Amino acid sequence: MNVSELRIGNYVFPDGEIVNEVGSPCEVIGILPNKNIAYQLNDKASDQVKECSHDQVKPISINADWLVNRFGFKDNGGGYFQHEDFNFFLFYVEEDDYYDCYKQVPANDETGDFKTLQHVHKLQNLFFELFDEELINND
Repeated sequence: MNVSELRIGNYVFPDGEIVNEVGSPCEVIGILPNKNIAYQLNDKASDQVKECSHDQVKPISINADWLVNRFGFKDNGGGYFQHEDFNFFLFYVEEDDYYDCYKQVPANDETGDFKTLQHVHKLQNLFFELFDEELINND
């Protein structure tokens, strides 16, 4: 994973936290001068800080669980998700396994301003770029 894609607060899967192909999401808490990533497990009982190479970090795929249960989006049905507090929408394109992200309601003529995303950290980064606020993990 390219270290320039990451910001403090992004959620990722470090290789060392993947057991039996199931990852435990971790929060990036620092990007070190040697391009290593300092991270903390997304576990309120643990305050242990760990470190790994940026090459050992894997992205987390966006899914309905992340959107609804962690980031507080409303599932409007039909693949549409809406952020509760901002004019921000996502539409899941199943055949290509990505989300179209809209800052406004998509126009009927498909000229709406949108970006396609597949990973949680990129959604977090886009949200911050658009609204100058962090996408809060409610988990």
